[in-house]
Parts: sequence; C-alpha cells; structure tokens
Amino acid sequence: MDKIRLDMQGEFAEEFKLQRLADSDGARINFVRLKAHRSLPAHNTNSNVRLLVLEGEITLTVADEEDSLGVCEMAGIAFDTPMQIRNLGDREAAFVVIEAPNAEGN
Repeated sequence: MDKIRLDMQGEFAEEFKLQRLADSDGARINFVRLKAHRSLPAHNTNSNVRLLVLEGEITLTVADEEDSLGVCEMAGIAFDTPMQIRNLGDREAAFVVIEAPNAEGN
C-alpha cells in the first residue's frame, strides 16, 4: 500500500502549489492549492479532466461558460476544451485534478 499525505500547508510557488499524486499511462492525479484572488493560466485541456474541490471555492470558465465549485463538488471537462480556474475568494482553495487518460503517458 502506498500512503500519500496531501500537503495542505507547504510553501507556494507563486500563486499556486501542485503536488503530483499519481502519474501513469492511465491517469495523472494532481493536488493543487490556489491562493486567494489568484488564477491559473487559461489553456485547453490536454485530456479528459475531472476537478474535485476539497477546500474553499473555485470559479471555472469552460468554453465561455462560468460556474463555481465548492467543497465536495466535481466538474468534468472534455479533451481540448478551453478552460480557466480562478479563486475569487478571500481564502485558499484546494482541489484535485484527475486527467484520464494521461496525455503524456508517463
């Protein structure tokens, strides 16, 4: 059994912190913490993506539609869809990103 502890308190790299939880041909799973009032760069998804919020709230813009996700809410985004993740709140947000299949196939 592999046991992984989510780094809820570690130092940020600029606006966000990413912790890789799994990386295989089938899937890549990342844990991300995003500072308050910050965003990740807009991009097109490179695989099918699921986002699961663990703490705080994030605002997603997906193909020009905007919606918010709170704790224990999940969104699915199809391959090659334009998206952006923002934290408009006053506290950090934490979420899991599941990419399946892993586009890089590592």
